[in-house]
This record gives sequence, structure tokens and C-alpha cells, in this order.
Amino acid sequence: MLYQKGGLRISSNIEVLQKKLTDIRNSDTRSSEEEITVLVDLAEILNTTNSDEANDLVEQALSIAESQKQEAEINNARCYKLKAIAYLNRAEYRQALEYSRKALSIWENTSDKAGLSSTLNTMGVIFGKRREHKKALKFYFRSLAVREDIGDQNGIAVTTRNISSIYQDHKNYERALEFIERSLQSFTELNDEVGIASSCNNIGIIQQHQCDYASAKKQFKKAYEIFDRVEYKTGFAESCNNLGKLLTIHGRFKQARLYLDQALETAKESDAVDRQIQVYQNLSSLCEEMGEFKGALEYYREFSDLSQKVFNEESTRNMIQLQIRFETERKKREAEIYKLKNIELQNEISERMHVEDELRQNQDKLEELINERTNELKSSYNKLERGFQGTVVLISKITELRDPYTSGHQIRVAKLATAIAREMELPEKSIKAVLIASLVHDVGKINVPQEILSKPGTLTDLEMRMIQIHPQAGYSILNQINFPWLIAEIVLEHHERVDGSGYPQGLKADEIVIEARIICVADVIEAMSSHRPYRAVLGLNLAVEEITKNEGVLYDSDVVSACKKVICEKGFSFV
Repeated sequence: MLYQKGGLRISSNIEVLQKKLTDIRNSDTRSSEEEITVLVDLAEILNTTNSDEANDLVEQALSIAESQKQEAEINNARCYKLKAIAYLNRAEYRQALEYSRKALSIWENTSDKAGLSSTLNTMGVIFGKRREHKKALKFYFRSLAVREDIGDQNGIAVTTRNISSIYQDHKNYERALEFIERSLQSFTELNDEVGIASSCNNIGIIQQHQCDYASAKKQFKKAYEIFDRVEYKTGFAESCNNLGKLLTIHGRFKQARLYLDQALETAKESDAVDRQIQVYQNLSSLCEEMGEFKGALEYYREFSDLSQKVFNEESTRNMIQLQIRFETERKKREAEIYKLKNIELQNEISERMHVEDELRQNQDKLEELINERTNELKSSYNKLERGFQGTVVLISKITELRDPYTSGHQIRVAKLATAIAREMELPEKSIKAVLIASLVHDVGKINVPQEILSKPGTLTDLEMRMIQIHPQAGYSILNQINFPWLIAEIVLEHHERVDGSGYPQGLKADEIVIEARIICVADVIEAMSSHRPYRAVLGLNLAVEEITKNEGVLYDSDVVSACKKVICEKGFSFV
């Protein structure tokens, strides 16, 4: 594949490979291994422009390899890597990690260091998205070492840029600047102008955070000139916006206005909505600094309306779908429990059909409700947020109504879990995920008969199995709801243990998301500190002894350490 200076693709060998694939398939001596190679080559070219078509080609290659029992390990590894990227783009991180590990196990037993370094870098991206930054850095540095060994300048440029982003998120601007400058050097050696300009923009942002405004302006100006020359509109809009914001800080309002107007025009031409939102916000700030409050208000309204539109298009649907799924899944699970309790009844099949028909009718009614309420929900971001929070609390309350002995349990778990997350200095998005998931982590208990939940004596094996389905049931209720957090996955994993002895999947250590590991410890502490029908209150001291005794065995060591600080040193109380 050929590239011009700016890294923009101007030609490829797609047509050549497509013709070669046709010739192979029409040949009397058709070679499966050769067909797999061509399919994977095509998929790698198309992956950046048409991920759906690329994924289809990967599936074809894997199917041929399986049916022909091929030993083409390298091509399989390439397929697994592309599958991982496809899942990564859809934010399905567990599947992305699964395929990356499959690819990595093959690369580590071959001499193909390019494939090894690429997969290591992809795993760094996945862990970065999962907010597990220590692991992300570990894989990035492994990838960087291999790429340095084989002299892969483009790979070095990409990986050092990724490392810089991790340090910038943690406000370690000195290290962030060190790696982005190295990325810039690599892009310069490759004569990749788009890469150079992007690096300059990133350097300018870091320098602006360090209050080195003169240096930041030079970097933004350099990026502006390169993006203008190669006609890369989204990058050009970003550099204009950065210059306008910087000039506003220095009171050079006239020049700032010129750059921001140019940024807005370019962002609209390229349909870059995220850039438009940033520019409207900066134009509002500029007008406010100039004392033009009418203009500031108008631009802020544009910023607010566009932000709300982007938010509402996804969040409104999420809100309504949550209500639908909660009601329909509740009825499904009640039907399944009825089946378990009355397995010998002859009318089991007809009853199930009746329930499903009722669910379809309820679905139709709820879909009508969606259409009636959507316009009202779109009218106000604050109203939507309050409604969302209220729905989560409602689900929590409904769950606890079925088990009066654990009333307030989910709220108390949420209180301790968020305190632990803050002690661990997790990003605000992760802390929010811990709070929401804690409030609904036992929603799956709507499946469990109330007499089992409140039983004072020892549970039978069957009763215990019925209780142990509640994480999977909770996942089924919350899955496919497009939360801004991994709520369904966290709820599914909150009873897993780091040694693999938990349920329902028997996951180990870092296979369990960090939010679930936090809720697991908070859940144990709260349960032991509260009354239960089968025992008296044990108290916080015994609860702390329990997690300390099983630190690193059942419970994550970092989480236990943070929990003990919150309780023993900072005086945490459920009251």
C-alpha cells in the first residue's frame, strides 16, 4: 500500500488482491493456505476504511482454516488480531482481550516480531480503555521494546504517542512530553506530515497545561500550517481551536475570534461534531471575556444544544430501554422460576407460551410509551439525568423489597465501594460506574423466591444454586443497555474471586474488571456488618479480619488495602 507525505492513502493493491483471490478460487488446484493469506492481506488493508468488510474476510479465512484443518498459525494470528480490533472498536473489551491473547500466544512462538509488537500494542489500548493504566503501560513498553529491536519507526511513533496519552491522563506532563516528543521525532524521520502535526498539537496542549504559553503557541501554529497545507480538515479545525483558546487567555480577542470562526467553519464542513462543540464553548468564553454577554449566551446555547443532542440521541433510548428490559425480564424470570418449582405440572408449556404472549403485548405497549415520552425526555439534560438516577434507585428499591432483611444493602455497599474507588484514585468515570453498579448489583435476585431470600436456616444445594444465578440474571436484565459504563459486566462479575473460586464464570485476577473487584469487597464488609436471618451482626472488625485473611486469595490486594485505609484510618461508617 502506498502513502503520500501526510500519511493519506492515495492507492492500494486492493484490486490486485481481489483478482488474485478470484483466480485462486477458480483454479483446479485451489490452495487453501494461499486463499487464507490473500483474505487476511485484504482484511488488513480494508480494516482502517471498512471494518465490516474486513471482519467478513477474517471470518472467511478462519472458516477455511478450520474446515481444512490448516496449520497456518501466522494467518490465524493475523485473523485473531483483526478480530480483536473489531471488538475494540465496538467497546466489547472482554472479547477484544480474548482474541488478542489468542494472537499473542501464537506470535510468542514464532519469529514474527512485527505481529508480536502490534498485538502487544493492541492489548495496551484495550487495558487503557478498561482504565487499567498500569497494565496498559506494561504492554505498551513491551511493544516499544520489540519495535525498537526491529527498527519499526512507524510502530515506535504510534506506541510512544499512546504512552504519552496515559501519562497525560494522570497529569504527569513531564513524562507525557518526553514520549510525545519522541513520537514527533519518529514521525519526522518518516516524513509523515499528519503524524507530525498531530504530535505538535499534543505537545502544545501539554505545554499549555504547564503554563508555557509561548511554546504552546509555536506548536499550535506549526500544526495549523501543516494541516492547512495537506488539507486535513479535522486536524486544521483542532489547531485553529487551540490557537483561539490560547489567544483568549492572553487577551488578544480579535485574533482569537478569527481563529475560532475559522475552526467553526472547518468543523462544520467536515461534519466534525465534537470539534463544533469545543469551538462553541470557546467562543462563548471569548465573548464573556470581551463583555459581550449576549453573544456569550448565544454561543453557550449552541454548545449546550449540540451537546444535549449528542447525549440525548443515545441516553434517551438507554433510559427507556432500561425500563422496558427491567419489566420484561422480570416477567421472564418469574416464568422460569415457576417452571423450576412446578416441573411436574402438565400445563408448563402452555403457561410459558401465555407468559411470552403477555410479554409481547407489554413490549408493544411500552414501545408506544417510548414514542410518547421521547420528546419530553429530550427537553432537558438535567431532567434526563434526574430521571436516570431515579430509575437506578428504583431498581435498587424494588430488589430490596423482595428481601426485607437486606433493606438498604445496595445503598450501603454503594457508599463503601465509592469510598474505596476514591481511595484508589480511580478516574471519575470508574467511580461513577462503581456507584451505579453497586446500586443495582443484586437486581438479579428478582429471580429468587422470597422464601429462599428470607430463610433463617441452612440453604439446600438447589436453593443455593437458585441464589447463585442472580449475577447472570442481573447481567441479562442490564445487558445491551448502552450505559456509558460497563454496568452489566460489573454486575455479572461481582461474585467472582481472584483465585477463580467465585461464580458464575470462575474468572481469576485481572480477568475480573476492577469495579467488580471493588464491589466484591464492599459487599462482604456490608453483609458481615449487618443482621441476617441466619445469624447475628458480626461487626466491622470481624469483616476487616475476613478480607485481610483472604487478601490475594479471594479478594484483590489493592482493593483490600484501600478498604482498610477507608475503615481503619479514615473512620468510615455506614450510618
